[in-house]
Amino acid sequence: MNDDPYWNAETPIEPSGRFAGGDALVTDTFEGWWNASLAAVARSWRSMGLILLIGVVLPRWILSSYSSLASGEVGFDWNGSATGYWPGWPAAAFGGLLGLALLYLFGAAALAATRAAAAEAAGGFVSLGEAFRFGFRLGWKFWLWLLLAWVTVGVGLALCVLPGLWAAFALSLMVPAATFEHRRSPYARSVQLTHSAFWPALGRLIIVVLVVFAANVIIALLGALLSLLWTGIFAGWLAAVLTVLTHGVMALLLLVPMIWVLAAALCSYAWLRGRAESVSATSLSAEASDAAGS
Repeated sequence: MNDDPYWNAETPIEPSGRFAGGDALVTDTFEGWWNASLAAVARSWRSMGLILLIGVVLPRWILSSYSSLASGEVGFDWNGSATGYWPGWPAAAFGGLLGLALLYLFGAAALAATRAAAAEAAGGFVSLGEAFRFGFRLGWKFWLWLLLAWVTVGVGLALCVLPGLWAAFALSLMVPAATFEHRRSPYARSVQLTHSAFWPALGRLIIVVLVVFAANVIIALLGALLSLLWTGIFAGWLAAVLTVLTHGVMALLLLVPMIWVLAAALCSYAWLRGRAESVSATSLSAEASDAAGS
């Protein structure tokens, strides 16, 4: 007999799953997955938002502001006339290093936020310090997997677009895989899980991509329009300062779709594992705790 109170050994509701519902993360139907992802956002937006604010939004704001100033998008001289300039290869290389550092911080923050969401789904709590220690402990290794995933998607897009889209789908569950199964390759594990129920998983990912794409387009257009407005109305340092502040506000707005992406990935991962294993929010949180202590 299985000790998991959420495990249903009777005839499944769907041929693909044996989970009968009642868990905060592990679901069986599309409606259950959708509701679970929204519930995860409603339950954990404070903790996830604070983690992503510190680990992603602020560094991203710094990088985007540096890129804008260095590329001449918002260049200026002290006489007040707008100028454009090429910063040179040293500055470009420095920007590339900042980008790599940002990728590491994003990976660590994503692991930390997923850990916090899983703990709260199980009725527990993880402090901000504990979450970041977890993220940074596993982040260096996960960063290497993220680089490999980035190269895989980039090469796939360059070859014929479709291979890149497949790679983006297949690797979409790397964050929760690295959070809960730290002894396995999150790269291979994500591919395995997404292909265990290819079409249902693809349908869920398409929904996530459409929602996030629409949110990002709206926010990006708003930021671009405001930046053009500041440049057209003001000159010199004032236009630069307003543009940098605009980047900060836009990065802050991106927190909303970012939180939902992680919540949807967490619930997708739990759904796919629940199709073949006895898992629950409690067991997933325990796995993450084990990773934190190892």
